[in-house]
Order: sequence, then structure tokens, then C-alpha cells
Amino acid sequence: MSTDTEPRPVNRQEQVRVHQHSGYEQQTQVVEDHNAERRLTVSRIASFIWLLFGILVASIGLRVALKLIAANPANTFAGLLYAFTDLFLLPFSGLTVTPSAQGMVFEVPAIIAMLVYALIGWVIVRLVWLLLYHPASRSVRTVEREHDDLPQ
Repeated sequence: MSTDTEPRPVNRQEQVRVHQHSGYEQQTQVVEDHNAERRLTVSRIASFIWLLFGILVASIGLRVALKLIAANPANTFAGLLYAFTDLFLLPFSGLTVTPSAQGMVFEVPAIIAMLVYALIGWVIVRLVWLLLYHPASRSVRTVEREHDDLPQ
């Protein structure tokens, strides 16, 4: 396994500003990373992915809770939630037994699906960061000196 030993090019700008005041000089060095906007974009993409997977996992969790309390599937809210989550639970149907008693159902495959979708979301976010994120930095250094020979 080889490692990349060459540093990635950083789009940055370095600037030194010197201000002379009566009796002292102030020097400010600003090193600015122009890739900050790119990092912000990657962060927003990752947040959006987490939002989507969070909504999916929360919907499946709500489905599990409604099934546990034997919610009426003819209810509009429950029916819409069941219809939405059925599509995502399809790959997990028949994976394990689904215990039930007096209308209450404990959907073990739905619990497994929640874990799997959370893991898939995490992997996708990690891939986005690995492929699109290029670390860089910004630093500011200020130096002040007193001089007797500076023009006043």
C-alpha cells in the first residue's frame, strides 16, 4: 500500500500589511485559504445526506413505535408512513420472525434496517469527505515593535 507523500496544492494567498504609527510599527501577516468555500460546500453536502438518512431512520423508528402500540393502519398518517417505509423495508422482509400479540407487532427487520441505513449514511458521508475535502489553513500573525527612529 503506497502513501501519497507529496502535499496537495493549496490555493492560498499570503499578504503582509505594515502600519506605521507614532512610535511603533504594526506588521500583520495574513495567510488565507481560498478553498474555504469548497469545504463549506462539502460540509453542506454531508449535512444534507445526514438529513435524508436521518428522516429515513426516524420514519422507520416511528413505524416500529406505531406497530408496537397497534396503531390503526387505516389512519391517514399511519397509512402514509407505512406506505413510505414499506419501500425501504422491502430488502429486509422475511429476514427474521416478526413477533406479534393482540395486534401489536415488533418488527425486528425494521430495527435491522434502521441500523443498516444509518451505517450506509455514515459510509456515504465519509466518502464525500474523503473525495472532496482538501485540508488547508488560515493563520494571522501580528507583530508590533516600538522604534525611536520611526518618522512621527
